[in-house]
Amino acid sequence: MYTRLPSPGDKKGAKLTAEELDSISSSFDESLRSPLSGLSPASASLPWLLSAVAVLSTAHSAVRSLIYELISDGDDSLLSWYLDNSLKVLGVCNRICSEIERLCLHHVERKMVMKLLRSEGNPSQELIRQARDLLADSVGEGKGSSGYVTSGGNIEELIGDLALGIGMLALQGEVSPVDRVVCRAVQAVNFLTAFVAGVISSALLSSSGAVVGICVPEEFPWGDSVHAIESTIIVESRQAEETHRKTGLLKDLDDVQARRRHVLEAIDELVGSGGSGEVVQRLREAAAGLEKATEAMLGGLYRLRDEVMELFLMVTKIRKDMLDQLRASLFNYIPVGY
Repeated sequence: MYTRLPSPGDKKGAKLTAEELDSISSSFDESLRSPLSGLSPASASLPWLLSAVAVLSTAHSAVRSLIYELISDGDDSLLSWYLDNSLKVLGVCNRICSEIERLCLHHVERKMVMKLLRSEGNPSQELIRQARDLLADSVGEGKGSSGYVTSGGNIEELIGDLALGIGMLALQGEVSPVDRVVCRAVQAVNFLTAFVAGVISSALLSSSGAVVGICVPEEFPWGDSVHAIESTIIVESRQAEETHRKTGLLKDLDDVQARRRHVLEAIDELVGSGGSGEVVQRLREAAAGLEKATEAMLGGLYRLRDEVMELFLMVTKIRKDMLDQLRASLFNYIPVGY
């Protein structure tokens, strides 16, 4: 049998009345609603995705503050529940960073070839062949893809699991009012994380049809903002598919893809003409345009990767603090009569 030593933080949540806890929940909802409003108009561009991840970081930071403010040292079951849930957030962040890396590596290779194509002198037949293979789309004769990551693996599965598995069922016994407030806040932020991750996934992966649908419960007053963003992006995606013949969402990749087609046309013209100086110059100009657009897109993708990694590190830091608190609570138990 064990007796727990008292701790100065034991009653920090217990001191609050029901009205005060309701006020904290309402304030937390408002702290999410306001940044979400700033994400309108919605657009699956790299600047918008960067803003969306920044909103997520703000939301997770707010959860961290709420946890520190409300959870007492004795809330071991709640701390364990958070640790289990946050693993899913880390998994989603890690997979998104991996997909961004894959996409960047593909385009870095293209950028290097474009740099060679725009250099002085006539390009060699081997360079022309290499460039065409890299630029040819998936339905053409080349071995390259259209520029999107073509395999999402289990990223959509991870996102869906994050959205569905964040209830309070894992908490054992009676759930206190304080625990309920904290769980609700964590659940809210996980819904947002799943939604933004779904948009990023759909923007990067040609295998993703529409945005991963996230059903936000009606109890969250900011749910309408999420639905409005989702609807706008889905409509935008359908219009883009009809006009630009693409399967992804990322606007920044559209410019790269258009310039890719220009280079392919110039290569075909060069091969057909036998290498006239005027055609070579057009190829150089097209290659320079594609190199510049690719460089700009890569810069945005690397910034997006860094923002997602910052979110990963933030959640990791919260988990470390929670683990430290759990360890400390275990050491606060001593045998009776020891």
